Amino acid sequence: MTLKCCKCGKKTRKFTQVCESCGHRFCKLCKGQKSRHFISTVICISVPLVSALLSISINAAPRQQPSFDCRKAAAASEKAICANVTLSQLDFQLGRTWQTLLRAFDTDSVQETQMKQDQRAWIARRTTCGDDSTCIGKLYRERLSALDGTDPAHRFSGEFDVKDVGLFALFPIGDRYLVHVQTADPREGAWECDLSGEATPSGDDLEVSIEGSTFHAHLQDAATLVVGDSDDVHAAASKFCGVNGTFAFTYLRVRLDVAAKTIHLQP
Repeated sequence: MTLKCCKCGKKTRKFTQVCESCGHRFCKLCKGQKSRHFISTVICISVPLVSALLSISINAAPRQQPSFDCRKAAAASEKAICANVTLSQLDFQLGRTWQTLLRAFDTDSVQETQMKQDQRAWIARRTTCGDDSTCIGKLYRERLSALDGTDPAHRFSGEFDVKDVGLFALFPIGDRYLVHVQTADPREGAWECDLSGEATPSGDDLEVSIEGSTFHAHLQDAATLVVGDSDDVHAAASKFCGVNGTFAFTYLRVRLDVAAKTIHLQP
């Protein structure tokens, strides 16, 4: 009896442990044993073929599914998204971005309702595209850039954080923003600020109005939002925070890595 070397293809006597032609040590493939991953009637598979099959198995990532159940897709636009890899990925990205912002406003039911109404209005616009993938893709890209702050016209949008202290979240609705600010004493928890209101942009500045109190925030650059230690901020903090509480901080934009499902503070 002989074995056929899976490396060079030469036949060698079965009672040896290595190929007499190339010195390859006989493996399970050479001995005709079945692999855990491939069931085949072929006794010996060549190394190049095995490498190719492994490459396909490892690199073939599952297709990105949209944020909704395609089995329940009814509108032409939904069916077009399910049938298109790029649109499915855009829908997934938008779904995660919108949900991340929604969670930042989860302590204010009125603002949550406004955000959901705004999203439903956008979905209604998407529906008017029918099955036009170009129209749908354009709407998705515009919506994503409006929510994540990459659109210059909505550059305040998104979530800004101070590590271990709190957040400053802004959601665009028309030419204004919904605002939610939440900070807390990082050491002893002696105070906590929780503010919800609206903001109007003017260049790189925001005028924030919350229940009769007004203060300003400044977008220092695309990744940095600064709330200065001003008299207006002190007045608002005395109203909405505990003793010695404050929300006067430099906040860094949070970027959502939708592929890895993680978030990162901008450096």
